[in-house]
Amino acid sequence: MSRNHKDKYENSNPHRTHTIMSTEDANSGKKSYWPELEITGSIRNLSPNLWQLTHLTALYLNGNSLQRIPSEICRLTNLRALDLSSNKLRSLPAELGDLIYLRELLLNQNYLRVLPYELGKLFQLQVLGLQGNPLSKEVMALYGEPSGTHKLLSYMLDNLQGMGLEEGMLLMRPPDEFSDLITTPTVIESSLTILLMPDTKFVSFHF
Repeated sequence: MSRNHKDKYENSNPHRTHTIMSTEDANSGKKSYWPELEITGSIRNLSPNLWQLTHLTALYLNGNSLQRIPSEICRLTNLRALDLSSNKLRSLPAELGDLIYLRELLLNQNYLRVLPYELGKLFQLQVLGLQGNPLSKEVMALYGEPSGTHKLLSYMLDNLQGMGLEEGMLLMRPPDEFSDLITTPTVIESSLTILLMPDTKFVSFHF
């Protein structure tokens, strides 16, 4: 990708500070440290090396052509924000429920018919985006109520709790101390954006 593609990238979120890395930079093993990463360009597959970036606190994969998210995403345990909107996702890995520090999870405009009950473990989640998915009327009705995100997560946790009891497991609800953590803002100081050509199929990182 030539450098003049920078002129074609539009920052959709004024709160993000973007540095655009070309495919040449990525393939050459360019290194940097950034807590926030955005990958865009209608990509269909993600490099396994992405899951090595365990320092990330925000990951933006929206506006691509992803059909699945690998279970290895659970390795990104420091994530506070995850945007998977406007892809082609039909299902989500149960391991998303292991990202217990998530405060924002955007799943808008996909093909999701069901949500994994494990999302009920996301005790700190403040923002959940579900619009534009063929989810059940029951789920969307609950989601549309006042405090719908909290009610939906409780619903999923209750269902997961029932499954756990059948398997001899016990899932604990969050302690009261979590209420303070939920209202604590997260400050992200810098970010990295990787902008790829529309026909890009694979993103590779080298360290």
